Amino acid sequence: MEILHDASLAPYNTFGIAARAAVLARFQSAAELKALLAARELQGMPRLVLGGGSNVLFIQDHPGVVLLNEVPGIDIVREDADHVWVRAGAGVVWHRFVEHCVARGWGGIENLSLIPGKVGAAPMQNIGAYGVEIKDTFHALEAYSIADGEVVTFDREQCTFGYRESFFKRTGKDLYVILNVTFRLDKHPRLNTSYGMIQQELERRGISSPGIADVSEAVITIRRSKLPDPAVLGNAGSFFKNPV
Repeated sequence: MEILHDASLAPYNTFGIAARAAVLARFQSAAELKALLAARELQGMPRLVLGGGSNVLFIQDHPGVVLLNEVPGIDIVREDADHVWVRAGAGVVWHRFVEHCVARGWGGIENLSLIPGKVGAAPMQNIGAYGVEIKDTFHALEAYSIADGEVVTFDREQCTFGYRESFFKRTGKDLYVILNVTFRLDKHPRLNTSYGMIQQELERRGISSPGIADVSEAVITIRRSKLPDPAVLGNAGSFFKNPV
């Protein structure tokens, strides 16, 4: 846990906007978050929980506390002959999590490669790309209830996923902080290459029998052709929704 005063937010948003936060606080667990929310110096201040800082545009300094969700960890919860249940901390960079799973042959999220942000934002937004959404592999998540300080488990039904929507963007907005997310991934992946650009990229590479690593690399190539690297040219990181 760390608390900084009058801190620059430039490293924490993909636009690279040099706004400042009156207070910047990092947490890596429910206990640290609870301590921050109870801290006397932070009482009454506006709060903003921030993950990877994509799709966030600061137009002025933040007068309150920015809480950086840095909950770490990638762990196997359980597995059987066909599936593996993998839990990732909300502060894990999403693409790093995808790489971790692809490298082990666990399928289901390879089409979501290179989406900016962190794991905690994935179910909140029900991120999706190239025919796949988070809800397809989502198993459960744990979230911290700001009202009573308890850690609550949400299953897929309780998250009420929609197109780039979830309970956490509507009824549960500002009431919970996601701590970790568990996914059910396939040990014998069934690839989704129905999206035209993926098929074209695989054909361009001369790959007729792709694996999940091939699909992931194809998606990465496509995404890089569409959007600049935020580290080089500041941008939103992605689109929330297709315009049509």
